[in-house]
Amino acid sequence: MTSLISREEFYARHSEQYVEETFGGSLPAFLAAFSTRKKFTEQEIDELQKVIDRMRG
Repeated sequence: MTSLISREEFYARHSEQYVEETFGGSLPAFLAAFSTRKKFTEQEIDELQKVIDRMRG
């Protein structure tokens, strides 16, 4: 049996659904909740900033 969507797409959709259902679709709320249990490394912060910059650009 062949998958109709890639694994990456599957996880992206699953993640979006989780954030939507659990945090009312708010990615900032999700990140705030996530960061209370795990501190982001400088590298992770840099990667997140790059994503934000690409979205703005």
